[in-house]
Amino acid sequence: MTTWVALLRGINVGGHKKVPMADLRTMCVGLWPDSAPKTYIASGNLIFSAKGDAAEIRTALEEGIASTFGFDVPVCLVAGEALQMTTNTCPFPDAEGKAVHAFMPIDGRLPAEVELNKFKTVDEVIEYAGEMVCLYTPSGFQKSKLGERLSSAKGPYRLTARNLNSMRKLSQMLDS
Repeated sequence: MTTWVALLRGINVGGHKKVPMADLRTMCVGLWPDSAPKTYIASGNLIFSAKGDAAEIRTALEEGIASTFGFDVPVCLVAGEALQMTTNTCPFPDAEGKAVHAFMPIDGRLPAEVELNKFKTVDEVIEYAGEMVCLYTPSGFQKSKLGERLSSAKGPYRLTARNLNSMRKLSQMLDS
């Protein structure tokens, strides 16, 4: 059995696509009775165990969410070990956790660095770490045009992001 981290994209934002975490855990147990699901904050971070490959588990989660909550939610599924390794090798370990965001692909495609460089400001730094892009925004994520571009649901890439504080917390939860 593998421990997985599911990162749901675009839920519980501005009163839209409401997914109560208790209901998400219940749904997960319905799919995998021995999954022992845990959630972290209402932005859609789910840790659970399941047998099977990533593609079938991700599909089951997306279908379960659609049937349980009545809307589609893209899911980024990462093996727990991979998330911990990526978090531990963050290229900005000393930065404030809110100033670093990890963008992970929902469909396996990351943008090329040359595409990202067109949008970044002089104080922003982009680093690739495993299967994610880390964006350091010392002036604040809210002001970042690159962060806005990467976060856009209408862009060419299907990504979801978590700040370094959330990544560290998920990594700690995997240890407990």
